[in-house]
Amino acid sequence: MQVTKRDGSREPRDVSKVHKVVQWACKGLDASPDELVAEANLLFHDGMKTSDIHRSLIAAAAGLNSVQKQDYTFVAARLLLQQIYKESWGGIHYPHLADYLAKANDESMIDARLVTLFDVTQLQDALEPTRDMQFTYIGLQTLADRYLLRDAAGKKVIELPQHFFMRVAMGLALNEDDPTARAIEFYNVLSTFEFMSSTPTLFNAGTRHPQLASCFLNTVADSITNDPDTHRFASIYGTIEECAILSKYAGGVGTDWHRVRSIGDHIKGTNGKSSGVVPYLKVYNDTAVAVNQGGKRQGSFAPYLEPHHPDFYPFTMLKKESGDERQRAHDIYPAVWLNDLLMERKEEKGVWSFFSPKDYPELHELHGEAFRKRYLELEAAGAYVEQKPAMDVWKQILGMLFETGHPWITFKDECNRRNPQQHVGVIHNSNLCTEITLNTSDEETAVCNIGSVNMAVVENVNQLRHVVRTAMRMLDNVIDINFYGSDRARAANMRHRPVGLGMMGYAEWLVKNGIAFESQEHLEAADALLEQVSYFAIEASSDLAAERGSYSTFEGSLWSKGILPIDTAKPAAIALTQREYVMNWSALRTKVQKQGMRNSNTMAIAPTATISNIVGTTPTIEPPYELENVKKNTGGNFIVVDPSLRYGRPDLCKAAHDVDQEYVIKGAAVRQKWIDQAQSTTIFVKANVKGKDLNHLYTLAWTLGLKTTYYLRGQSAKVEKAPVVKVETPADEPVNNLCSLDNPDCEACQ
Repeated sequence: MQVTKRDGSREPRDVSKVHKVVQWACKGLDASPDELVAEANLLFHDGMKTSDIHRSLIAAAAGLNSVQKQDYTFVAARLLLQQIYKESWGGIHYPHLADYLAKANDESMIDARLVTLFDVTQLQDALEPTRDMQFTYIGLQTLADRYLLRDAAGKKVIELPQHFFMRVAMGLALNEDDPTARAIEFYNVLSTFEFMSSTPTLFNAGTRHPQLASCFLNTVADSITNDPDTHRFASIYGTIEECAILSKYAGGVGTDWHRVRSIGDHIKGTNGKSSGVVPYLKVYNDTAVAVNQGGKRQGSFAPYLEPHHPDFYPFTMLKKESGDERQRAHDIYPAVWLNDLLMERKEEKGVWSFFSPKDYPELHELHGEAFRKRYLELEAAGAYVEQKPAMDVWKQILGMLFETGHPWITFKDECNRRNPQQHVGVIHNSNLCTEITLNTSDEETAVCNIGSVNMAVVENVNQLRHVVRTAMRMLDNVIDINFYGSDRARAANMRHRPVGLGMMGYAEWLVKNGIAFESQEHLEAADALLEQVSYFAIEASSDLAAERGSYSTFEGSLWSKGILPIDTAKPAAIALTQREYVMNWSALRTKVQKQGMRNSNTMAIAPTATISNIVGTTPTIEPPYELENVKKNTGGNFIVVDPSLRYGRPDLCKAAHDVDQEYVIKGAAVRQKWIDQAQSTTIFVKANVKGKDLNHLYTLAWTLGLKTTYYLRGQSAKVEKAPVVKVETPADEPVNNLCSLDNPDCEACQ
């Protein structure tokens, strides 16, 4: 067999070279060099390029990966590493960090301070190229395709994986007193996969455009343009403009639309009538499509509306595939900001009243008992626009959720009841992925910076404490380094300094410890784990306050009163477990009141589909969607195997749709006790799910004190997924018109 060299000449294929590479790739792994060569031979052909031989070896190794042969994912990753090394720096070696930094700086890819501010010799000594061997195939390919810096033409990779982690670490240490030492500390938690920053931070830390924040929440005022004495974004089109700016720089946005007057409301300025919320949501939708983040991906916007808004029904139908297209918005992600009263009314088979936000704007600013009191007063006065049976409204929500996957169900009163910042505002909505719960106003757009601890690699409590403390410092640094496209986002973030420490590898952690997801043991273990994470996160923020000062609105917060998240947990959630708390909460309360807090919020569990792929673990807090998942890239089809299967306990490994969803909700309720923000809690249902089942699950979520829920994921009828570009997780197939998962790889919150 002849091969074609780079200069176009041909020569016989050197079989010994192939065997040498294969032997290296399989060394120390449960993989057969002979089997790999035999598989690769099926892909070889006469006259193929020498570079294509190596790509065929990668494809062959990836194709051999299976539940029975899981080490082939590491074989494929090693072969891909060789390719990246050769194509980026021309050989199988790591160039000196100084050489990489000089090249990246010459290409205007990095902040020039990375060259001048650090002791590069110390950083070079800290680099561990052997950590590249941790990658699975999908993890390394995801990194290479999306994250590693490329030259100005966007073709050639100029950044190897350990340089990537060091660049991010350096970018997050720029303002430290000893930036070199902190960069090494940050590098070590990133490169060992103990903690991973969110995608915007990984993309942009250490570059000349450090947009590092993940999540944004804003609110729409009821006017076309802002009044002279208000912020320029405090209007309908002003907020849409702000969303466009935030989306341009890779942010995911959740927007509160409740104040916009409803269809038929009087407009004083023109003596006309309002066209309602939906026409403006069409503009909002098209803005998300138009501002597509430099062609990388479509913008991601989530509108929120309260259920007493007269336009609530058309809002729930925004994503229907049928009906008047002028009433549809297919590219946004609607969510309902649901109050306790509606949940109670639907249980009692009572009536539900709709009120004009123009006439009674106070309802939007009230929650809990204050909302209930005013709502009942207005109802008794006959001030409503119309009434419907509360159960019909609930059925409308569930029916649209079943058919279109939206609106997501989030709980206004629980979010506000447990809000540590209720002394300075109101939470009007969550974000795109429903894990962020922060105040918004006409003057402040909420921002949250997130990252996730990888529970699958945490071995003991001392390691967990170190990782959490390091991660909290990294997240706090993001606030000061971050580029802000919106001044009201900057104002809010600097004033309150919220961060959202989350986790991934949760399902793998359970299996690793021999714990079934559907068990009381799971709930008790989750309680113990989250107690530690919550304690360490609060402790770290308080210690940062001692070092750097408290956030400016600390006084008057629940923190300042010694009230911690566990102190406001719902009794129904507390009753789910029987264990005694083991951390010294009394001492921590005293510390917080004495030292303050650096951050108004500390924890939020986001979806992590992309970064969990990078580190090779299960996503976020979810059971795996499938135990084997067929992917497609330019090399062909290959199988990704659930990492939980590595531990030889297949009896503990269940796909998400086979798990009793009560344990998904109960597990979330146990975790929520300890979290000051929320969680992206996805609910998985089979194709034959019935309305009464959905009613039970979402009522249970409300009863147990979940603040939010996220996607309703239906079970695909296909064994294999549709082909996708490279290795990104494809969308679910709609089943019986059940939830079509619109945007599973949104990177705004990962």
